[in-house]
Amino acid sequence: MKGVLRMGILSALISLVGGGQALSDTAKGIAAYQRGDYRTAMKELQAAADKGDEQAYYNLGVAYAEGKAVPRDMAQAVAAYRKGAQSGSVLAAFNLGQAYRKGEGVARDYPEAAKWYEFAAKRGDFRASNELGLLYVEGKGVEQDLVEGFAWIYPATHASIMDDNAMRNAMQLASMLNGQQMEEAQNKGRAYFDEYFEPNSELVDAILESRGR
Repeated sequence: MKGVLRMGILSALISLVGGGQALSDTAKGIAAYQRGDYRTAMKELQAAADKGDEQAYYNLGVAYAEGKAVPRDMAQAVAAYRKGAQSGSVLAAFNLGQAYRKGEGVARDYPEAAKWYEFAAKRGDFRASNELGLLYVEGKGVEQDLVEGFAWIYPATHASIMDDNAMRNAMQLASMLNGQQMEEAQNKGRAYFDEYFEPNSELVDAILESRGR
């Protein structure tokens, strides 16, 4: 089964964050990054982070992970993601979960990966939902539970999302479940979609937009 690793959404989330000077600095940083003015980008993003903007921390993490504005440094990226996630950034939480799962910039820690995937999934990040489902299937960081695994993968297969990785994972997992388990897993998956993803459609749309959809 396949997970996903996508480092950056540097522009799609501006409409999702609050107002104020921190937002202005973040927007300036993103604009500078996109035009290749990396010195200005890092200055503005750091200024926004210093004011407590969680999305600035997320984007600083992306910059360190991509290695365009500064030399690639996954330890620095993880530190920025952690600050962003702890301040409430869903996107930073997803990337922090990825770092813990893969052991990039930090020691591999499946329970921590599951914690941050769940945080992000419950706020509308379908990529995190798919990854959390895989951890349940594999029994890594959480107790193995194929029904729970399918239930978390299911929202990313919804007609409004149709994530390719999740679709493949769901099809493969379906062959491992009996009829009763499948019904239970689908019911739980629908409930998760209704509770966590439908109310956070703006974030879902921002992630899809970053993929050109």
